[in-house]
Amino acid sequence: MAKFRENLITNCEKKFIIKNLEDHTRLDGRAFDEFRELSIDFGRDWGCCYVSLGKTRVLAQVSCEIQRPKSSRLSEGILSINVELNPLGASHFESGRNSELQVVMNRILEKCVKDSRAVDMESLCIKINEKVWAFRVDINILNHEGNLLDCASIALLAALAHFRRPDVSCDGEETIVHSYAERDAIRTVIHHYPVCITYALFKEGTVVLADPTLLEEGVADASLILGINSYKEVCTLHLGGKALMDPENILKCTSKAAHRASLLVTEIKTVLKQDDERRVQGQINSFQSFKHAQGTKSLDTLTKYLDQWSVQKRKRDSKRKNTENGTVQPLGKGSAVLLPVEDDGAKSWKPSSDENESDSCS
Repeated sequence: MAKFRENLITNCEKKFIIKNLEDHTRLDGRAFDEFRELSIDFGRDWGCCYVSLGKTRVLAQVSCEIQRPKSSRLSEGILSINVELNPLGASHFESGRNSELQVVMNRILEKCVKDSRAVDMESLCIKINEKVWAFRVDINILNHEGNLLDCASIALLAALAHFRRPDVSCDGEETIVHSYAERDAIRTVIHHYPVCITYALFKEGTVVLADPTLLEEGVADASLILGINSYKEVCTLHLGGKALMDPENILKCTSKAAHRASLLVTEIKTVLKQDDERRVQGQINSFQSFKHAQGTKSLDTLTKYLDQWSVQKRKRDSKRKNTENGTVQPLGKGSAVLLPVEDDGAKSWKPSSDENESDSCS
């Protein structure tokens, strides 16, 4: 299979973005500290989560099986995270081959969730030194439009919180795994929800953009990734690139990221509660409501851009019309005046004699 080349950012695009940043504007109209719209939806199966951050889309699925525990953690379960970059997300992604982006995303997510002890691993133990639950989270990138890590971390936590594992009973040496029909499924115990917040740095860290798009990531000098929970505890910090950043700016970004993390955790818990209520009533949408909402949002966005284009076009046409409907009257050497014309063709303005005399004297 032929490998597609990654789309490179031209010098004109870089200059255009930097010029807009100097004017304090972004291409999508957001403020520097404004994030894109977030949508979270769950599938029919437990642990299936679909997250959309702007046009970046990620699908996470949790699965489990019984394994032997690690020799260093005899009474704890196993949690493995696998980020899959396939050609569906971007044309230059290759499935089955680890890329630098994939390795970095795996490491940061493991530091943020596993090393911070967000999931209660001891609750996954069935029998010490013999059998434990092994959780595997597969994160598939469906569309890459920038800030993959934030979207993947939200999908990871939402999928783990949504997942239910089967109940287990031990009868001597025999372990019985009960089906969902026999016994109620068991929730995953999560102590806290650490989410990743990404900032793009421009002009040696003096300009900081929250939730960068794909184009902004390619132009940025560096990126600051903060893994933080709703209790304002920093679980991981990653500074990539070649730009320096003052400690004061890092503290400002951390404060903003803590507020953003609190909002994200509240959103995750709200969506989980709504999904539980729908399942109690027997209403399992399987992404149907999400698809309908996405279609409506796309139509509203298109209408907004068309309205803005129409207003700007009318302004340009009116300026052009005012310039064309008139005559140029010379006032002397090197000077002239534009005289507008009324609807009947008569001149509504006339140059005064003082202007002609002053121009002739000069």
